[in-house]
Amino acid sequence: MTKYRPAIKILLRILECISRGQAKGRALKTHVIQCANLKTTSADKYIEMLVNSGYISEKKESWGERTIIVYEVTSLGRERYEWFKRINDELFESGEPIDE
Repeated sequence: MTKYRPAIKILLRILECISRGQAKGRALKTHVIQCANLKTTSADKYIEMLVNSGYISEKKESWGERTIIVYEVTSLGRERYEWFKRINDELFESGEPIDE
């Protein structure tokens, strides 16, 4: 039987991946997908939700001849991360890490 992560844990993990990325507060889309251990379609859904809510911002930048997408956590996103973290800690007190 497959065990699915609750959405709050996925959102927390994405926010963590971006804020603790190599560029501290910025992350490439591929990094977020790998770090949060998501399939591209699932990552797209959650990233879109976070962008639309104002928790992260999406910026297109040039990298040589290519265009890359970089995500940054907004001040609202940092605030909500703390909220989600407290809720996660209350609901899932088992002490297990956010990423499973």
